[in-house]
Amino acid sequence: MPRYSFRVRPHVQPFNDSSRRYSWPTKSFFPPIPEARHRAGKDANVDLCEGFPTHLLSRIQVVMKTGAGDHIKAKNHLATVTSCIENLIVVSDLAEDIGSHTTVDVLANLPPSYHTRNPAEFEAYAEIQQAHTNGKLVSLTKPGQRLDRFKFLPMIEKAFAMRPSADWYVFIETDIYYFWDTLFRLLDQIDPSELHYLGSPAPKKGYPVPYFGYGGASIVLSHGLVERLILGEKDTESHVADNRTTSEPLIEKYQELISFDPCGDASLSTIIREQTGARLESLHPIIAGYEVDKIKVNQEQWCIPLLSLHHVQPEQMARLWQWERKRPYNEDPILHSTLLPYTNPTLTRTNSTRDLWDNFSIHPPPSSSDPPNQNTPSAHESPSHCASACAADPDCLQYSYTYASSDDPGACRLGRYVHGGKAVEFAMNGYDKNKDKNIDGGEEGERPTMSGWDVEKIAKLGFYGDGDGDGMAESADGRYKIPVGNGRDVSASCPNAVWVRPETWRDGEGEGSFPSWHGRVDW
Repeated sequence: MPRYSFRVRPHVQPFNDSSRRYSWPTKSFFPPIPEARHRAGKDANVDLCEGFPTHLLSRIQVVMKTGAGDHIKAKNHLATVTSCIENLIVVSDLAEDIGSHTTVDVLANLPPSYHTRNPAEFEAYAEIQQAHTNGKLVSLTKPGQRLDRFKFLPMIEKAFAMRPSADWYVFIETDIYYFWDTLFRLLDQIDPSELHYLGSPAPKKGYPVPYFGYGGASIVLSHGLVERLILGEKDTESHVADNRTTSEPLIEKYQELISFDPCGDASLSTIIREQTGARLESLHPIIAGYEVDKIKVNQEQWCIPLLSLHHVQPEQMARLWQWERKRPYNEDPILHSTLLPYTNPTLTRTNSTRDLWDNFSIHPPPSSSDPPNQNTPSAHESPSHCASACAADPDCLQYSYTYASSDDPGACRLGRYVHGGKAVEFAMNGYDKNKDKNIDGGEEGERPTMSGWDVEKIAKLGFYGDGDGDGMAESADGRYKIPVGNGRDVSASCPNAVWVRPETWRDGEGEGSFPSWHGRVDW
């Protein structure tokens, strides 16, 4: 049985023996560019990779997975988040040049039986190759998209073949935003010779392994695990690996599983479990894969570092990369709360609401489930009543209100996190934002929605949003120029980052539902 152990240093003091959380002062490897905002006015070509610790790339191999038809996202990623990764490996289902990178077609050497077993997918693969040979634009098709599941095991084998001495192998996708400083701080705490399969858990019913590492949040594998996976068990006396070339290759051994399962990241978890004995080690919410406008920030996650975001569109990727690198210089970790000035640029003590905005509040107010009281107006009556319901709920940090129409009543929802949210397109038809008013308008079936935040509770957590900052940057939705360093530094409310220990599940545990993030811990 492998041992899932983090390398614990003497100065690290956990909050208590049973807690997943611990406070660990880490050093910064990739802080923001000093005085970047001031220099940008004089030199538009500020190098956003300035200060990147390239020496760490000898230990950490980053692999980005893409596919034919994904050229725009891949090109944008290479120009932003992965622009500093000098030894980046880009894998695909097509060998082509994207900028200065040449992708590696990891499906080119699959056994012919894969083509026979999966005819629709590999007919699409042949069409991709032919279109590229003929100089035609390759478009993404559904069979072509289904090729993705065949890439997971081959890309690990390719990464190990190209960089067998790397301590860590990090697998990302073209719509994943990655905070490199968080990655370097995290991996500096862990022994890469141990078997580590790190990620964010997703449930898989009917599998012997109930949770797999969600590829959309990134997958991080240690050298010890990849070596065991590819080469096999080491002889304890000679310390020489059992060479798998004399036995059935993994890509052939697991052909039926890979072909059957539409999720390549799920089948990978089974392969890792059977070949190495290692289970997924959940590092949620550090590795979580939130969308930019759905990052969950509350008291529980305020001081927890953030590593990855998912479904980040090219224009969002570029804006966030600029913001991260040009924000005011400090050497604090990037926490969940660090992004609040970026995701909530209009939020201040004097401006706590946004019209035509949905902040993804989902919880019904207590009045909607309690016995009706004639003397207490319902939270669904108006935005101000909804705001009052949020203020009265100690766990509520935000709310949203959808106005009534001639056919439907108003609806109030509360939120226990601070979300950024998104604009709601709607024809206002004379709506007065300063009045509580029912309204018809917009497209059929649509009603205007407004959102609000409990700024007093949020300020007590550490975000004030009332400062001038020292420069301007674009907000997450691209609609606003916001002060960088908006209000007091949010990270100042956290003396140290709060890290989480990995959580694992034995076979059959927790099947069919997401875990609570405070349960079982295997060391």
